[in-house]
Amino acid sequence: MHNFIGSKFKANCRQLFAAISVNLVTFSFGVYTGWSSTVAPMLKDPKQTPLDHVMTDNSISWACSWGMLSAILGTFFWGMLADNFGRKATGFLTMLPYLISWIILLVVKTETALMVSRFLGGLGASGAAINCPMFVGEVSDEAMKAGLGSLFILMYNIGVLYVYVFGVMVDYTYLNVACLAISLLFMVVWMYVPESPIFLIQKKRMDEARRSLMWFRGKDNDKEVSDEIDSLMRHSDQTNKATLADYKKRGTVKALLIGLVFQAGTQFSGINIILMYTVDIFQNSGSNMSPHSCTILVGVVQVIGSAVATLTVHRAGRKFFLMVTYGITALALITIGSCFYVNKVNPSINTGILPVFSLSVHVIAFSLGLGMVPYIIYTEVFPANVRNICMSMLMFFNNVLGFAIIKAYPSLSDALHISGCFWMFGAVCLAVVPYTYLFVPETKDKTYDEIRRELLLWFPDRRHKNKAAAVDKEAVVNQADVGAGNVVVVEANEMKVCMGKDQSCFTAPQCARDNVK
Repeated sequence: MHNFIGSKFKANCRQLFAAISVNLVTFSFGVYTGWSSTVAPMLKDPKQTPLDHVMTDNSISWACSWGMLSAILGTFFWGMLADNFGRKATGFLTMLPYLISWIILLVVKTETALMVSRFLGGLGASGAAINCPMFVGEVSDEAMKAGLGSLFILMYNIGVLYVYVFGVMVDYTYLNVACLAISLLFMVVWMYVPESPIFLIQKKRMDEARRSLMWFRGKDNDKEVSDEIDSLMRHSDQTNKATLADYKKRGTVKALLIGLVFQAGTQFSGINIILMYTVDIFQNSGSNMSPHSCTILVGVVQVIGSAVATLTVHRAGRKFFLMVTYGITALALITIGSCFYVNKVNPSINTGILPVFSLSVHVIAFSLGLGMVPYIIYTEVFPANVRNICMSMLMFFNNVLGFAIIKAYPSLSDALHISGCFWMFGAVCLAVVPYTYLFVPETKDKTYDEIRRELLLWFPDRRHKNKAAAVDKEAVVNQADVGAGNVVVVEANEMKVCMGKDQSCFTAPQCARDNVK
């Protein structure tokens, strides 16, 4: 009993260390996102700008959106790098663009250099979104998966707060030094984390896979992890290389559709607009509070919200968190838009703490649900052999949409007014609530096979009893006459096995037919 408790504690500590280490990349992602909000007022001020000339509003919008543009490019290769060279090597490569970007900002103080650094940072952002949740999902045991998966949004939010605070406390140069320090820290601690055991199994490096799994599970010998290794090996779609047929399966297609809607919901929640234009938003909200103080307050609330999410995400269903937080986010966005509208109609009206309160509610809701839970679901609904490419597809869509929204935001604000923009964001978030209820399966406390069966149904929570019974049988056996003998075709979980008359099994009817003959 003592040995079991000791190994369990050791396993939890090691998994936590690995999750925090890989999410230092996510921390840098948050630093990168919040950086523009902190320095934008400075860059537009002739007396404060550290560059060779003042930047215009259009230049600032490009500085904010370049990262999304390069992130689109990153989605084409991060998944392939992770599949071919491993999660560990990809982790180093993901942090490298951040490392170079901060050095550029320290050495060259021109608008062109700033744009180049923002472009490089975007490459790291897409790598963080693809590699970090995937690695954590692969090394965590079932009891730790949800909590460690929520570290993605927590570390991101701490990174945003980190740059907000340093942006107020220090000048432009020391701010970039503080950002560079995180990249250097990651390069050191990441060396002590083993490779993902699932990647090693996929590459048939079984001895290394056993050693890796022993480390993550706190075990002293490979016999104690043999059952988990055998379980991974039994699921061929977890370990074999994916084919086109794997991507065309109904469960995979539905998982992709779910992911596309969630990524659209993330972008239309306005989170990037809020984090990149926080100071400007408070300046135009009609509140008399200091914009920089409000920005830091929102950052603190965001971290608190994500910390609460980390502790509570395993206590309620994924769908519950998503529906509730999408609804709250919609209400907060509509309220913020109303503050802007009131300030437009009568600028003398003081909206007080309402903008701060609404934004705080927004970032808490985002941290509790729509900013975190989808990434946990992705690790549960996609088989390991298609997960990288599917995640890359989702990140491609996410970054294309994010780039379009960020670049169009100044023009939309002029056309619809900023109040109209936030009302539009709120309406989209509200529309995701019924979609989640109807189409998204609950994945909490369900096995891999149970989730795959749920994905075969378009309306998992409203299925008819007859259809449910048919799915719960897991297999439909059909008898077919083929030539000289009979072939039994067994289909289960989108997998097919054909058994010839002499009871030998094959993966195709033709093979069974030939054997019968």
